[in-house]
Amino acid sequence: MISLWQTCRAVKLDSLPDLTDKVYLVTGGTSGLGYETVRALAAKDARVFVTYRNIDKYQYASEKIKEQHPKAKIEGLHTDYLDGFSSIAKCAADFQQHDLPLHCLINNIGVESPENNKAEHGFDATQAINYLGAFYITHLLLQQLNQTKNSRILNLTSLVEPTGSIDWDDLGGRQALCSNYEMYADSKVKLFMLTAELQRRLHAAGSTTDIFSVHPGVAQTDIFPKSDKGKLGAGVLAAGAVAVGQSPGGGAQSVLKVATDSSLTGRPLALPCIKIDSD
Repeated sequence: MISLWQTCRAVKLDSLPDLTDKVYLVTGGTSGLGYETVRALAAKDARVFVTYRNIDKYQYASEKIKEQHPKAKIEGLHTDYLDGFSSIAKCAADFQQHDLPLHCLINNIGVESPENNKAEHGFDATQAINYLGAFYITHLLLQQLNQTKNSRILNLTSLVEPTGSIDWDDLGGRQALCSNYEMYADSKVKLFMLTAELQRRLHAAGSTTDIFSVHPGVAQTDIFPKSDKGKLGAGVLAAGAVAVGQSPGGGAQSVLKVATDSSLTGRPLALPCIKIDSD
């Protein structure tokens, strides 16, 4: 009964403010949480840029939203995090050509136990998409964010984050033999640490940009069904999402709350000191 109720939850558009003149960029916004986030933002009159890997999926998603909301302002930005930093750099440059403010960057894109084990330059595929890609696009767009008063950055976290650990000698996962659950948990730890440290630095510099870690809860999206079930833990996570996961619309509610509620502000988070031995 609980699972049935969860799977029927939808985004409550009435709870969102008017977003006219606001500009959002959502990575991986063609399905799942990203799609529901884009749909809701566009419905409230925001101008929404969506990164995509597959042009057909982007066109289908944008057309579907525009059928429901004919005035929706949605624009696509092609990138493929597996192709390396040059693809991400071109995506950021394509956005910057519009010469617009950026009120909110939502680092939504993520994978778990993908079929591909490696990305360009030998990085682990999960690390490249979940962490390195989010880090790099945030870095490239930080000037636009800093120039936009009270802008914000959202990084999606996960329940498995506490189980992750970091190999300080192999941050990109080049030595990892398999892009699996372990890499997924590790990437979420790194993303959380990025969130905390960047917020500290922004606060110290007097920036009005805030950065948040946002947990959408377990949701029935493509991330687990598309995982390689031959990898350790992938099948368990996929089954768990089906059994107890809420709808993508339900999961998107926390993302939309943080993305649109002006009363929320980021706060520097004190993390335990980590000593790194160096020669």
